[in-house]
Order: sequence, then structure tokens, then C-alpha cells
Amino acid sequence: MNEDKPKKISATRVMAVVWRVLKQISRDRRTLGMMIIMPAVIMLVFGFALSGQVTNVPIVVDNHDTGYSFPSGLNSTVSLHFGNSVLSLLQRDDRVSVTVGNFNTSKSKVNDGTFYAAIMIPSNFSEQLFLENSGQTINVSIPVYIDGTKPAIDQSILGALQDALQNTLGNRGVNLDEEFAYGGVQYSGLDVSIPSVIAFVLTFLVLLISLIIITRETTSGILPRLYTTSLSAIERLLGYSIALLLLGIIMVAVILVIGIGVFGAVVRGSLILLFFGAVLYALAHIFLAVFLSNFARNELQAVQIAPLIALPSMALSGMLIPVNSFPGWVQVVAKFIPMYYGNRLFEGIMLKGYGISNLTLEFEVIGGIALLFMILALTTVKDRIDA
Repeated sequence: MNEDKPKKISATRVMAVVWRVLKQISRDRRTLGMMIIMPAVIMLVFGFALSGQVTNVPIVVDNHDTGYSFPSGLNSTVSLHFGNSVLSLLQRDDRVSVTVGNFNTSKSKVNDGTFYAAIMIPSNFSEQLFLENSGQTINVSIPVYIDGTKPAIDQSILGALQDALQNTLGNRGVNLDEEFAYGGVQYSGLDVSIPSVIAFVLTFLVLLISLIIITRETTSGILPRLYTTSLSAIERLLGYSIALLLLGIIMVAVILVIGIGVFGAVVRGSLILLFFGAVLYALAHIFLAVFLSNFARNELQAVQIAPLIALPSMALSGMLIPVNSFPGWVQVVAKFIPMYYGNRLFEGIMLKGYGISNLTLEFEVIGGIALLFMILALTTVKDRIDA
């Protein structure tokens, strides 16, 4: 009995398969375009987002220092104004954007997110430093009221202040009397990351799963059969949206349970409001997925669309680098990204204890985005098979 001999690998047959695959891809112009455009867009976006340090962080400085004068020789005096020097150095430091204001009244501006810190230079600052330099034991301190929800921003502010003190005073020590906003809590890296992670997971997974489910309706032959029924395009769209919303609610519940129950994420505000905001955010991306599904011909294209939206959103929404650090035109672009408002919404509720009155803008914008994509989905929905 003759045994079949193993066939030799044929370079011709291998190249025939290569040619067939490349020819098939070349015929799918959308997939080919995605393969070129998607990595280019993602690299450009992340390059802009990660190319610099934290800059232009808005802070308030209240300089009460009246200076100090002391005699030096015959008929001469020396005047010290260390407070003015520190303020001048902070104003020239591009890590912070300084506004001169009142320390006590500016605390509320830190609480509402207008500024990230309020710094007060005491009235006897120069005198205390002079006396300390003369050998007296004096505790010289500067009160700092700071937002503790952004470690990268905190480091930038405190680094700028410490550099200004070092350049002005040399090795003379000045204590920073830090008080953290939002209940005096300094959050861990995990605490401050969870809100942005929730926003990213909802953005990516809701888009990806919704696009795959809707596109599969077409590729499996179900959608063409629905075209032959009395079901209208609007009814079909609403049916998809409601079903996906129910799935979105399940995803929101799972994400919150893991974030809060497993990792112990802080929720200083209302858990009900957080859940409602997450569902609204998911709904906006469901309508976006329904809209984009009108342009995806297969599941591969659907899978490509989701990261093309989710990854730039992660880079430009403030999840990795504060939006204030971006060039001006990039900051404008960031304001049009839903995840920017999602981050602000989840951070406001979880870390700052905000209620709906503090987050009216975020809820209105996310609700408006959901309405916009619903209208776009309705105007572009197909009611027949493309020729």
C-alpha cells in the first residue's frame, strides 16, 4: 500500500494565496482606506497629546507680602520684597497660568473647577524670612488650597511654586501648608483614574459591540429580509437602539460594580446620578454606532471604526494629559469630543461630590450629542438594499 508523500511547499501556490488576499483587500476600498488612515490619525493625535509636559494650569495667587526694610550702614536702608519675586517667577513659569486674586474667595473657584489652586503669600513673608536668616527659629509657611483630584496637575503647580521659592530664597526653607479641596481628600492614582477609565470603556465597548451587532444583521442576511416586511426604517432603528440601550445599561452596571465594589473607587456624589449619567453617555454612543453602521459594509469595517474613535478620544479628552496643556487649537478640538464631557461628568460626581446643578453643562452637552446622532441616524438609515 502506497503512502501519500507529503507535498512540497510550492512558492507558486503560496503567492497565489497572497495575490488573492491582496486583490480582495484592494477591492474593498473602505477597509484599505481604514488601514492607512487609522494608524496615521492615531499616531498624530497621540503625538500631539503626549509631546509636552503639563502647562498653563490656571491658579490664583494672593500676594499679601508688604515687604521688610532694615537699616544698612549710615543713612541707608535695604528693602526686601520676596513675595513680589515669587509672584513674578510664577507669572513667567509656563507650567501655570497665574491670576492675581483673593485667596479666601478663590477657594470657591477651585471647588467649581475654574482654578486648580489658590496660593497666599503672607503679609509678613519677607520679615519672617529675614528674621529666620538672622538666626531666629521661625516657621515660614505658604497656605495652598489645591485640587487633589489631578496628581499630574498638582505636581506641576507645586513644582512651579517650589522652583520659584528656590530661585528667590535659595536654601532657606518654606513650608507649603496644603489644604485639599472637596472635603480635604488627596486621592490615590486609582481613585482619579477610575472616572476616565469608565468613560473610555463605555466609549470603546458600546461603540464596538453596537457596531458589530448592527453590522451582523446585514452580513447574516437578516436585514435584507426585514426590508421586505412592513417594518419601517424608523421602527427598525428604534428597535435596535432600545435593545442596545438595555445591553448598555448592563455594561454600565458591570463597570460600576467592578470599579466601586472590587477596586473601591470613591463616589462622593449620588450613585443614582452617576448611573443615570453613565446610561446617558452610553446612549449617545449607541446612536453614534447606529449612525456609523449605515456606512460599514462588514464586521471588519465596524471593528476598525471603534478604535478610530475611542483612541483619539482617550488622548484628547484629558484622560492622559490635562486639556489645558494642549496647544490652543487642540483645546478647541477637545471641546467637540464627547469623552471630554464624560470625564468631567464622572469626575465631578465621583471625586468632587457634584450634583446635577454643578454638571448642567455636561448633561446638556451629552444629551445634545445623543439627540444629534439620533437625528443623523434617522436621516441616513437605509430602507432598501444597496445596488
